[in-house]
Amino acid sequence: MTTMMGRRGTTFMIALTGLAGMAAATPSFAADKVVLGLDWQALGRHAGFYVAKAKGFYEREGLDVEIQRGYGAADAVKRLAGGDVNFAFGDYGSLILARGEGIKVKAIAMIYARCPYVVWTRKSAAISTPKDLMGKNVGSPAGASVRLLFPAFASKVGFDDSKVKWVTVDAAGLYPLLFTGRADAVVDYELGWPTISGRAKEAGIEIGKLRFRDYGFDLYSNGIMASDQTIATKPDVVRRFVKASLAGMRAAFADPVAAGEIMKKTFPVLDASSAAQEVEIVKSLADPESGNQLGFISQDKASLTRDIVAKAYNLKANVPITDTYTNDFLPKVSP
Repeated sequence: MTTMMGRRGTTFMIALTGLAGMAAATPSFAADKVVLGLDWQALGRHAGFYVAKAKGFYEREGLDVEIQRGYGAADAVKRLAGGDVNFAFGDYGSLILARGEGIKVKAIAMIYARCPYVVWTRKSAAISTPKDLMGKNVGSPAGASVRLLFPAFASKVGFDDSKVKWVTVDAAGLYPLLFTGRADAVVDYELGWPTISGRAKEAGIEIGKLRFRDYGFDLYSNGIMASDQTIATKPDVVRRFVKASLAGMRAAFADPVAAGEIMKKTFPVLDASSAAQEVEIVKSLADPESGNQLGFISQDKASLTRDIVAKAYNLKANVPITDTYTNDFLPKVSP
């Protein structure tokens, strides 16, 4: 009896060992490796992507995501078109211009659904409305999108932009231009508020802001993009990337302080509080039109953006609006 049980036990153990060996030999499915290109160096405004990575949202969707810094919104689109990255976070206006040049890329989720353009002013310059900018010195980098769209903004509001005195400076010198009084105002993105407000306080300068959208000038700006080729050949990867990224955005919006801490942990040079403030601003920009989900792109607003960008940049090519975006990869919303 003992011998029989011993043999049975040995046989059972051998069987278990064999099953374990088979399990070990079975190949596991590797995550899909993708690269996301940002529009600039990593800042609080990009926290949604890093939260998705830190909380395992990408991993849960079977994705191994590498996030690379960028060198401007237009650069993000070019790297996407060139195949250097699989996805990009860049400016929708730059994408429209790229389509006009035959570069086949699309927006697959809008994040800055509200216009982020702003004019920072010195309170001592007595600029309380956009019309007060006439006759004032306004600073901006030469090719900044805000500056190129400024005439359209002036036309919308109803003042003569030719009476604005532009002071050209590189990006690094923009805020000092305002603080030293060499400019009465500067044009910028609203996301710069945590930085400029902190520096202004240190310099003892009181500043004000004129947001373009508060005067009826409200365009699409930054969103998540992919090439037409990636969309056609890897639709499931695109869908999973959008799902995880938007989950990261929602988590960051729900707890900006925690998102700021994740950015600080990932990039020790960043200030967690400033990063959290940027997350709050992105949340205000990302809030889509009533009744639409995060990431949704409205054809009417997309068309308005295209028309204004085309006029401002003298775009000759006809760009069909449906070639510039798709909502097909947004997560399905339960009724």
